[in-house]
Amino acid sequence: MIGPRALRPWVPYRIAVTLLAGVLAAVTGWMAGGEMGLLDGLVYDTSLALTHWRPGTREEPVAVIALDQESLTSPELADVPRVFLSPAWARVVNALRDASARAIGFDIIFSYSANRFPGTENWAQYDWGFLDALRQARDRVVLARSAGAYPALPFVGAVFDPAVDTGRPDPQAIAYAELAPDADGIFRRVSQAIEATNREVLTTFTSSLLARVHEADMPREVLLAPWRPLEATPAYRLIDVLRCIDTSPAAIWQAFAGKVVLIGSNLPEEDRKPTPDRFMRPAAPLDSEVAGCRLGRLGASDPGSSTSPGVFVHAAAVESVLTANLVAPLPAAGRAAAAGVWAVGGALLGFSLPPVLAVAGVATLAALCLAAAAVLLGFGWWLPAVLPAAAAIVAMVVAYIVRFLVEERRRLHLQRELGRTMPRAIVDCLLLDGGADLQLGGAPRDISVMFADFKGFTAMSGRLSPAELMALTNTYLAFVADAVEATGGWVVDYVGDAVMAIWGAPLDDPDHAAHAATAALRAFDAVARAKAGADALREPGYAIRIGINTGPAVVGMVGTPGRRNYHPVGETINIGARLESVPDDYGCHIVVGPQTAGAIADRFVLCELDWIKVKGKDDPMAVYELVVEKDGASPAVLAYPVQYHAALEQYRAGRFTEARECWRKHVEHPFISEHSPPFVMAERAAALHADPPAAWDGVFVKTSK
Repeated sequence: MIGPRALRPWVPYRIAVTLLAGVLAAVTGWMAGGEMGLLDGLVYDTSLALTHWRPGTREEPVAVIALDQESLTSPELADVPRVFLSPAWARVVNALRDASARAIGFDIIFSYSANRFPGTENWAQYDWGFLDALRQARDRVVLARSAGAYPALPFVGAVFDPAVDTGRPDPQAIAYAELAPDADGIFRRVSQAIEATNREVLTTFTSSLLARVHEADMPREVLLAPWRPLEATPAYRLIDVLRCIDTSPAAIWQAFAGKVVLIGSNLPEEDRKPTPDRFMRPAAPLDSEVAGCRLGRLGASDPGSSTSPGVFVHAAAVESVLTANLVAPLPAAGRAAAAGVWAVGGALLGFSLPPVLAVAGVATLAALCLAAAAVLLGFGWWLPAVLPAAAAIVAMVVAYIVRFLVEERRRLHLQRELGRTMPRAIVDCLLLDGGADLQLGGAPRDISVMFADFKGFTAMSGRLSPAELMALTNTYLAFVADAVEATGGWVVDYVGDAVMAIWGAPLDDPDHAAHAATAALRAFDAVARAKAGADALREPGYAIRIGINTGPAVVGMVGTPGRRNYHPVGETINIGARLESVPDDYGCHIVVGPQTAGAIADRFVLCELDWIKVKGKDDPMAVYELVVEKDGASPAVLAYPVQYHAALEQYRAGRFTEARECWRKHVEHPFISEHSPPFVMAERAAALHADPPAAWDGVFVKTSK
């Protein structure tokens, strides 16, 4: 079904299937959304790790204050439960407000107020400092809430702004902080708002923080495309910040002035999420000390993990908007175009190339798709690469299935039809490349041709009915055809009782001359045994004569566009046809031309019979009797060509009497017969002795075909 050529003729069904594959893939791409499954997510995150070219700037407009394990175990905070950290938070908020932080976001849900815990000194006013700090900074503060947890009323009251929050379900300073993962469980998207189960639209934590930065408008959804690990965002320990507030306010200003500051936990066991930076090298810490104040930037909180604290997801979303590092899924038209183009490419490969090359080609297409996704990422577009790559693979597979269903059916039909006149191996060769070699025209080849003819056919046609004659002839033709096909040859034609066969085309056969000789000997042996059996039963039978010639010929389709045949043409064929009748002139069964003899002399017993001129040719040539194969030949058989040639030398020298005596007395033909080459040549020498020619050149001129 699949031939060796790379490009194949394009027919309507191939074009139709290719276009259909492109259209179906384009429709699928149009309907597919921008959601990321396992494979697309893997490609996306890998692209982030391999490329760092993103839209936007490399500014750092966001900072994080982390409640980490070292802060919780510090001397200042070790004995303070987290619910009683209000004084620390108050100091942080006031310091950030003084440092002109643009916005302050607590990714901490203050569900309980310490004012509710009696038994502490001045417990009713324990949170007052923090509440007052929130009240003063409520135009830049955002507190987190979740679906099931809401800040305690004192905190709600502290951030409530009567001028803007009256009539709103939530104050602007309270926002929904929960995040939703993609289909593969990775947190890559942060929305502007979400719709609750009761149809209430909730502003998200990131959106509220950006609203505090008045020049920043958050898109409907932010697709995170960090150019560095999320935890490489400037992050500082809470305890370091608290210490610097007392010792070096300038350090606080330097770290947080003009920035959006998020405050949250980076504890290894708390609120961690798989993020798209999972394949990036973990962020390294960066120590820094200003005027005796140690305010070093933190590195990865859990370097062996592929997760990040949730506060850094919000920080990355805010930073993406502020730095214009915004990536969006390719529009539906772009996805459709990509899927369609890759599907067409896969179908073209499937219809045009052999399997190995097609698989390599579609793998290259898939790699190009992945590379295109990475490149487009730098321009702010995300191409879901799995669909186009899968479309190319599926289209290639479909193309091969269609080729099998359509072209294999056509091939089998042609094989059945051609198999009626050609051997199966040759039919397979002709159809190997989709029937390309069945076009009119030919190519030069070096071949051997055999012409075989049954003796007695004309006489037999007068004795037998047409049906009997046909049955007998077909039986004997089968002996020849079997011998030809068994040696890799091809019966080109049957003409009545004659057979034409060639070796060396269309199948390459460097040993075609020897195979032709072997076939001739096998055919002669089969016919001779059948004839002997028929004679014993007094039934009709044929003898056979065979001529073989070797040389160049043009082999290909001969005829008209409506009716043609695979056939050899050339001088080699013409001479071979003339040699078919030569055995009768010398009393033998198989005659070969000089090029055939030269090619097989080392493996077969050959006897040079004579120099002859065939009809239509001016130049004489030597002809040889093919006797047997040398392997297993008796000494008498091996001596026969030598004995015959000694007499032939006398004959060519014009010493006809000596030649006649030599052929009669000293040359013994391997197959005892009254009519054999030595007998024929002895009679010819006697005739020439009785009537010497005026000019003798030793050449026998054949006047009939």
